[in-house]
Amino acid sequence: MPYRVLLAAVVTAAPLTITPHAEAAAAKPVIRYAGLSSCLQSDGGRHPCGPLKLWLSNGRVVPLPGARRTVGDDEYVAAAVVAVSQDGARAAYFSGKDGVLTIWTAATGRAREIPKVTWPDDLQMNSLILSPGGRYVSMLGVDASEREVDRVADTTTGKVFTLPRGYQAWDFSPDGRRMMAGNNRTAVLYSTGTWSVKLRRSVYMRGDLGPDGVTVAGTKWTKTGKTVRNMVVTRNLATGKKSTIPIRLRTGENPLRTRWDKAGHIDVLTRSDRRVGGEERRLHTWYRLNRATHKLKRIDSFLIPPSVGGYVLPT
Repeated sequence: MPYRVLLAAVVTAAPLTITPHAEAAAAKPVIRYAGLSSCLQSDGGRHPCGPLKLWLSNGRVVPLPGARRTVGDDEYVAAAVVAVSQDGARAAYFSGKDGVLTIWTAATGRAREIPKVTWPDDLQMNSLILSPGGRYVSMLGVDASEREVDRVADTTTGKVFTLPRGYQAWDFSPDGRRMMAGNNRTAVLYSTGTWSVKLRRSVYMRGDLGPDGVTVAGTKWTKTGKTVRNMVVTRNLATGKKSTIPIRLRTGENPLRTRWDKAGHIDVLTRSDRRVGGEERRLHTWYRLNRATHKLKRIDSFLIPPSVGGYVLPT
């Protein structure tokens, strides 16, 4: 789902490791999340410390000492300076030294600087979105007049496309050829590179854009009494056709978002919250959805330790 997920853990605990599903472990490593660690204070509280880091599916933790941080000593907001692509293959951040955009690739473990794209000094940055493949990065911020501005930079050419006032970039298709943007009333599909409008529909349907470039998938839940119904909703923005797929989750497990891959599979990300010994623990699980049987197959699970004060999931 194309929103920026940022959560804060407020208690301390030793990290609890959950071994990923065998299929996920055998695959190329991906970035599960990015964020900041925290250190204990003399009064028992915690404050952010150290550089931004990336937590990978193979168990590695990669520090990014050169990444720019804009947080204060009492803040954990990391979304303004780092983004993880929806497939977890890449992360984008700005260098603290010269403000150059840098893209780190999980498969190679290497970082690539993009000198043509630098930190926008005229904006107070709020968030980034990185397209699959890493070619485009959306930079959302607020200008001096307190107006939101969203610019999409092409990391190959350095050219920047500024969205119309009031519009935000929401998501990219798996091949990066389409971008969905909009406001609270309208969804717009752009062809990346030319930034021509391919489709405009008066509907609010945020979610993940599929490989056909027009179908959006998202999660939804409803509660009637004590009964909770979780579902995946898809909508074709060209035809308006909508479908709902009920999914079964464990008690206390909540759907967060969906993502498509190039082959047309839909994955569902969930979160389970538990308090153990006064400590809050958040377990995230990725499932592959079988749209014919409505069954979910777990492909990865990971627990974000409370020592990580703020984190950013793939978007």
